[in-house]
Amino acid sequence: MSFSENTRIGELLKSEAAKAVLEKHFPGFTATPRLALAQGFSLKVMSGFPQSKITPDQLKACVEDLAKLEATDQETIKVISVQNYKRIGFKSDLRWGIMGPGKIAKKLAEAIEGTEGSELYAVASHSMDRAKTFSEEFNVQKVYGSYEELVEDPAVDVVYIANLKTQHFESAKLALQNKKAVLLEKPLTINAKQAEELITIARQENVFLMEAMWMRFNPNIIKVKELINEGGIGEVKKIDADFSFECEPDSVLRLPEFGGGALLDLGIYPISFANWIIGRIPDTITSQCMLTSTGVDGIDSVTFEWKTGEKAELTFGIDCLRTMSAKVMGTDGYIEVFPPFHGAQVICLHNSQGLEEYSIPFRINGYEYEVEEVMRCLDMGLKESLIMPLDETLNTMKLMDGLRSEWGVVFPSER
Repeated sequence: MSFSENTRIGELLKSEAAKAVLEKHFPGFTATPRLALAQGFSLKVMSGFPQSKITPDQLKACVEDLAKLEATDQETIKVISVQNYKRIGFKSDLRWGIMGPGKIAKKLAEAIEGTEGSELYAVASHSMDRAKTFSEEFNVQKVYGSYEELVEDPAVDVVYIANLKTQHFESAKLALQNKKAVLLEKPLTINAKQAEELITIARQENVFLMEAMWMRFNPNIIKVKELINEGGIGEVKKIDADFSFECEPDSVLRLPEFGGGALLDLGIYPISFANWIIGRIPDTITSQCMLTSTGVDGIDSVTFEWKTGEKAELTFGIDCLRTMSAKVMGTDGYIEVFPPFHGAQVICLHNSQGLEEYSIPFRINGYEYEVEEVMRCLDMGLKESLIMPLDETLNTMKLMDGLRSEWGVVFPSER
């Protein structure tokens, strides 16, 4: 088996030949002080960070050379096939409309295109040029210059909303009041008050609403819970999870007017992960926060404790690079979730029986699983997902409101 762009850095560093290739294309790479933090990443993932300064051409050339080597030191990975949900008995595909054709929307568009039974039918943006460019890339039938036009199109079955999170509330409200099923990018809104109102509207209008927490539908993350439920690590005692990186100085994550900060965009992942593993929100929460010069949370650490004895140490930030991994520890072992943990494709079980790695490769890009969940729910007539229920979304928003209150982070629209 040869190395690839998806081979973890740690595995590449075990091979002298691979290290030589890395040094050829990225001089000084193997001596980088921070490399220890990145050993769980693949070259492909690492190149996605601006700080890496790895260009697409450099990545391609390096991967071509790595592919010529034999990966003799690689660990055996157990690959498990996944049966995807397919629509049966329906005469037409589920037609999707997208609000906000940005970077994340492109991910979902790829997933929709590759999912049997779903069709990317319409796109809407306040910028007609952006909408047209998006439609040309994904061969979208209908292009609209306003959100109102999209939700008034009777052919649209479900709307995916991926604009700025400060726009989520009004955009979702518009779609729900026009009886459109909604997949709303996380965080659902910028605070619990808005989230509660949207949930109330969805239930009153009897319309489907789900937060697009793609991590929760990742089969590798689901495998973590399965291993725990099977007693693979005994009783859960401790959870560690991190999602931290250095964002650009001009990033919207630094701007309070756009709901910036680490918590809502990054912290929501380790928070959701910990609460899902334990099965409920914590009984005690303590935290520390370093604010940025713009007044949003920049580097955060949060500790959850449950009366039943479990504990979670969660870190997230936009001003530091850390492991971006997760670990669940129990009385008879632990499970490692390799970075980036929210998009994990490799997990490792360590217990008294030994060590075993599991990997379920994404069929497309990882977003296909939430597309399939929306299809399944709508086909069954459900108004919310049992995997990502609205009450859980609301509880998470309330928890994050509490953290922001403790830190003194208030968005301009909340004043």
